Amino acid sequence: MARIFRHHVSPVKLTLAITDVVLIAGCAFLAEWLRLSSLDLNYAQTAVSIAAKLAIPALTFPLLLGLGAYQSDAMGDLKIFFPRMVVAFVVGILLTAALAYLLPALPLWRSILLLAFAFSAIAILVTHTGFIHFAKDSFLGRRIAILGAGPEARALKEEAENSPEAGLKIVAVFATPDGPNVLDGAIVLDEIGKRGCELIVIGDRFEKNALPVEALIACKLAGVQIMDRLTFFEEVRGYVDLDSVQEDWIVFAEGFKGGNLLERGAKRAMDIGISLVFLLAALPVLLVSALLIKLTSSGPIFYRQERVGLNRQAFDVLKLRSMTMDAEQSGVPEFAKEQDPRVTRIGGFLRRTRIDEIPQTLNVLKGDMSFVGPPPERPYFVDQLEEKVPFYRERHCMKPGITGWAQIRYPYRASFEDSRRKLEYDLYYIKNYSLFLDLLIILQTLRVVLFPHGVR
Repeated sequence: MARIFRHHVSPVKLTLAITDVVLIAGCAFLAEWLRLSSLDLNYAQTAVSIAAKLAIPALTFPLLLGLGAYQSDAMGDLKIFFPRMVVAFVVGILLTAALAYLLPALPLWRSILLLAFAFSAIAILVTHTGFIHFAKDSFLGRRIAILGAGPEARALKEEAENSPEAGLKIVAVFATPDGPNVLDGAIVLDEIGKRGCELIVIGDRFEKNALPVEALIACKLAGVQIMDRLTFFEEVRGYVDLDSVQEDWIVFAEGFKGGNLLERGAKRAMDIGISLVFLLAALPVLLVSALLIKLTSSGPIFYRQERVGLNRQAFDVLKLRSMTMDAEQSGVPEFAKEQDPRVTRIGGFLRRTRIDEIPQTLNVLKGDMSFVGPPPERPYFVDQLEEKVPFYRERHCMKPGITGWAQIRYPYRASFEDSRRKLEYDLYYIKNYSLFLDLLIILQTLRVVLFPHGVR
């Protein structure tokens, strides 16, 4: 796995993304050449004309990234990828046209723009189709072997098979007839060589002396990467597997730094800047939503609710009301349910689109929250989760956020098991935090808003 500012990125995904940028840029140059040639005009390149064409991929690629064109589901299914690409290109055309209008010195003709985006769409569809069919067999893909055949190893195998963006091809699963925790070192070493494995993942917890250590050492010295379950889930799937975490791992593992003084200052400045821009841009939506809430249900437009923040300090979060006033008649907090009857008519739409969370920008400006971070939870649930879920207290070492790694990677569900799964993503974010990861999360929040999944 490649690492970009502490964040793990699949070399397959990175190569595909770079290819898309090059293709879009190349199509922009091709479109201009064809258009000028058809008019018998001189095709001369200047710094301004080059900058104009490079603006097309500079505006379009972040949209592709933000709308989830490089997520596992889109990279494995053209039916999912295609609508995301179309939306990205439509918005890209509008943004580029707006740029041409604001900067008339840029030679961005409408005919050239349309040709460039048409050529880009065809080229990218071809490359992504090729990826879907040939990724695991490409030179970028890795041939992997899994040691173990127990339930943990089977779960790991399923995760590997459902990671098309990682380009993993499972060529061997090692276990002897004597049981899943007994392995023959000679067999492992021989088969690894025959099958050309590049990565060995330890899938199960093995008892002392059960692992073929000498064979693994020989494989490592021969250039084969050895990886445990915890590292596999972190690097390939983007979360920390709680079942594999021990206390000393958090102490000795690289990361969990929370950013240096400069990064923390930059994060706060980014929070303020993004929140102000976002709040101003969303003001019309906020006003219309407030009016609809008032017209369709009785009660206040906004509601305050106590949440747990940085260092376990309580604060009041502000949201648009999406439930009835008697949502918790018993006085005991409840997780939201699927098809929850407490949600108002307009409240369901507000939740699906995350519009109900817009007022939280005021919490960000106040400093109680960050724009990106673990989602804030209610004290009632925090007390229970800290008892039932290991390492749950550690998530309070950073400010909670409106959006976050867990929010964009895991469906929006509410139960103790879901909270455990979301914590695995929160721990990845805390361990590998960087401003780059924050920007990536902000971009990919577009996908969650436009293509909602699992909202309650």
